[in-house]
Amino acid sequence: MTDTHIKAAPAKGYAKLKPELRRRIADASALVAFIATVAALFSGAKLEGVWLRLPLLGALVLLIPGAWFVHRKLAQKTSPILAGGVGVALAGVGLLAAALLKASGWTALAGLLAIFAAWALRGAVDRAVIRGRDIKTGDVGFASWLFSQTESLAAALVLVLLVWHFGLEAFRIPSGSMAPTLLGDPVTGDRVLVDKFVYDYRNPERWEPVVFRYPLRRTDPYVKRCIALPGEQVLIAEGDVYVRKVGSGKIELLRKTPAAREVLWLPLVTELESNTQWVKNFKRDGDVDYKDGVITLRKRASAIFPRGETDEEPGDVTDHDASFGATETPKNRYNQHIVGDLRIRAEVTLDDNGECSITLVRDEDSYTLELRPAAGGCKLVHSAGEDVFEPMATDDISAIEMGAGSAREVWFSLADGVLRVSIDGELKTEVEVGTPLLDQLIARDKQKTIDLAGTEALALARAEPAGGRHGRIELRSGEESGAEVHVLGIERDIYYIGRTLEDEQGETELPFQVSMADDQYFVLGDNSPGSADCRFWTRITLFMKDGTQVTGSMDQPANPELVGLLAKAGDENEMFSAYHLLFRLAHFTPIERGDTPGDDGSIIKKVEKLLNEAATKQGRAAVDFNIDGGGHVRVTLSEIDRIQVQSEPFVERKLFVGRPFAVFLSPRGMKLID
Repeated sequence: MTDTHIKAAPAKGYAKLKPELRRRIADASALVAFIATVAALFSGAKLEGVWLRLPLLGALVLLIPGAWFVHRKLAQKTSPILAGGVGVALAGVGLLAAALLKASGWTALAGLLAIFAAWALRGAVDRAVIRGRDIKTGDVGFASWLFSQTESLAAALVLVLLVWHFGLEAFRIPSGSMAPTLLGDPVTGDRVLVDKFVYDYRNPERWEPVVFRYPLRRTDPYVKRCIALPGEQVLIAEGDVYVRKVGSGKIELLRKTPAAREVLWLPLVTELESNTQWVKNFKRDGDVDYKDGVITLRKRASAIFPRGETDEEPGDVTDHDASFGATETPKNRYNQHIVGDLRIRAEVTLDDNGECSITLVRDEDSYTLELRPAAGGCKLVHSAGEDVFEPMATDDISAIEMGAGSAREVWFSLADGVLRVSIDGELKTEVEVGTPLLDQLIARDKQKTIDLAGTEALALARAEPAGGRHGRIELRSGEESGAEVHVLGIERDIYYIGRTLEDEQGETELPFQVSMADDQYFVLGDNSPGSADCRFWTRITLFMKDGTQVTGSMDQPANPELVGLLAKAGDENEMFSAYHLLFRLAHFTPIERGDTPGDDGSIIKKVEKLLNEAATKQGRAAVDFNIDGGGHVRVTLSEIDRIQVQSEPFVERKLFVGRPFAVFLSPRGMKLID
């Protein structure tokens, strides 16, 4: 007879406690977690639109008593697979709920308690842990062993596939196109958790980040921000986005939601901490001084941001590189456009009978907030380049009581055509001022229905202000006395770039226009100079001599072999390669390019000639071509009959995957995406 040796692993940690004590801890933890979950169900959320909160809490309401029943009532009767699965499910749902701290503190507490309850319930039952190598009760057949392993693997695989396909999926952000909301890098970029349920029940909403399949290579997931909705006309000009809404026919300058608004304030200056920052960033005039972070403006003094290249004239704020990290954006794409949408946050302390004015300058318009200590002494005025000042929001602003000798935190901003004034965290007024372009579009629209994607709107959008572009912030004191200003931060709004046309004179920004069909959405990246989004997507179709055709993307990451060859195909004495010639054809009119209308065909013939010459020089007869549906084909270059290119400025509804709602395992830690 063969001896049977069974060795049980010694108890460790929590298992060393007496069974009765462990059972009581498990009962108590499950009860407390259940009560916290019910309380969370009836508590409100701090953030709107976090729909996942209620389903998670509902799942906890079912899982907590279910896990308690499996571990406490069934105990040894239940199978290890069921017991383990229920415990893991409870802990997993609890972890997701705990991540919603910014949305609801009660939800996060319920999640943490659920994780503890899962651990306590799992340890409440003593299960024999036996080392298989010490059991000698007979040989297990290979078929039985294989069946057991296959069963466990299949159960785990089914669970993973169900969650991955229908529920949640993690994506790594490989590039910086969505900075600063999401930081990208092929190795260390943010990893986002995507809710794949959400668009089964509703459509994508304006301003929310979205994950979708790239229309020109549908195996590639992209993340951008949804800007325009189906049926809308879109115009991007002077850094702003204009739309004509579906149904109403009204032309509007798009305003960001509060969550998107706060994310897209990009820092220019943080709290002043050194004399170097002060001298570098501010132009000074009159009796003004700086010490220990405080700007002291005595009578008839001024401090203007930014400083400018000389002491004679102040500078203008540009779309700077906000230090996003590895954005893969060439530095020469930044600082190309003047930004007038600005915000200043400062602590202002007025002298007795003192005065401090803060002016936001955008092109020919100046908006000045005048602060005085006397009751009713504050004003908000507008000037359009002349010595005429129009009072604004008189009742709201005159009600502000600044007082003398006490610091008040003042936030003053202009963005998306709206002025906002806040004192000590309380919004005092919000005034719609629009933009000169919006006024012109609306005025012209009274005569006829102007097409935002048409030539008339383009002509209006291309017109430069008579006085040129400007964007700055001016701090000034009064005639008799002044104030102390502690700058907490100066930020600029995101500047959405339209189309950038390259020619012999350099680069010129042109407005971007498009009309969305009924199932199409318009998306943009937050890092506008470095985002490959709807503005630049280019479809290329190769018509072969045998009558077949292949279609894909003309973007470098999606079709590296073909695009690389096109980029190297060109005459040494000419400015543009074959790639640039095709891109210009797809995104600019002949007049914008400086070409003769009707010459597109001859340009295509030139591209085909340059492509064949480059292929001959490199000894290449064929390239791998990635098609829009996924996969690739081998294209023989000599068999190409003709080439066609066109812009693809939209995402179809069917291509949306879900909404990213959390960043995790990031250098910045775990956080919700509002």
